[in-house]
Amino acid sequence: MDRHPHQDAQRVDVLLSAALYLISRYAAAAAQGTTCSRLAVSIQCHLEILAERSDVPRLVRDTCGLLAEEWRRSVANEAERPCGPALLALVAKARMR
Repeated sequence: MDRHPHQDAQRVDVLLSAALYLISRYAAAAAQGTTCSRLAVSIQCHLEILAERSDVPRLVRDTCGLLAEEWRRSVANEAERPCGPALLALVAKARMR
């Protein structure tokens, strides 16, 4: 069975699991006194993607939207960095749905 490389990235459960994993890694790093702004941006982008998808339950979309805004403010306090091209491609695909 051939799979498109972005097929898994389009699944809501994969996106949500990835966001939760990234948040756990950020928390672990913060507990050791270090943080990574790129990781924070990646978390923000994953949450934004989930907030914009029509196939995500409304409560999850709303929660992800609020959390994405909090992460955006947090990241803005460190340094403004845009989402990478791979994440932007996922956002574009999510908007087409």
